[in-house]
Amino acid sequence: MALTVYDICSAALVMVGAEPIASFADGTTEAKACGLFYQPTVDNMLSLYPWRFATQTTQLSRDATGPGTKWQAAYLLPAEFKAVQAIMTDVNGNPIPFDRFENKVMCDAGETQAVWCVYTYDPPIAWWPGYFQAIVETALALRLSFAVAGKIDLRKELESTLETLMRYGRNADSRQQTTRKFRVDGRRSITEARRA
Repeated sequence: MALTVYDICSAALVMVGAEPIASFADGTTEAKACGLFYQPTVDNMLSLYPWRFATQTTQLSRDATGPGTKWQAAYLLPAEFKAVQAIMTDVNGNPIPFDRFENKVMCDAGETQAVWCVYTYDPPIAWWPGYFQAIVETALALRLSFAVAGKIDLRKELESTLETLMRYGRNADSRQQTTRKFRVDGRRSITEARRA
C-alpha cells in the first residue's frame, strides 16, 4: 500500500500518544493540528539540507527588468523550489557566486550564458527514502507534542531523536551519488595543489 500524508501524520501522532487520523477533515484536534503543521514541517526539513532525492536542476529564465542591485543579472526561480543549492553557468559547470532575493537569484552571468539552478523541491512521498520519512515523522511529533498531547517533557527526547535522525539521514543521503574529487581551484586536487 502506498504511503500517504495521513500515514506520516498518524505515525507522528502515535509517537506522542494521540489517535491516528484518516483525513485532515476528521474534525478532531489531531486532524486540525496535522493539517496546520504537516506541510510547513516538510518544507522546513527539506530546506535544512540539500537532499539528493529532492534535488532538481533546471535552466533559469533571465528577468528582463534587471537585478536593481550590484549584480549584473537576475533570474527567476522555479515555482516549486524550497531552497537554492547552487547556481552554475554553461561556461564550465562550476558553481558561481549568487544571492537570492524573493523569487529571484542574482549573479554576474553574461546575457549569452545559460544559467542553471540546482535546487531542492518537494518530491512525492513515494520517493522519500526511509530516513527522510522518519525525520518528518519525528519533526511533526515534536510540533504535536504540546499542541495535541500537552506533553512538554516529551520535547527534549524528540529533539534528541530528531538530531540523531538528521545526522544519520545526511550520512545516508551523501552516499546517493558517486564520490566526487575535491578540487581546490577547479583544476587541481588537494594533493596536486600541495605539490605545486
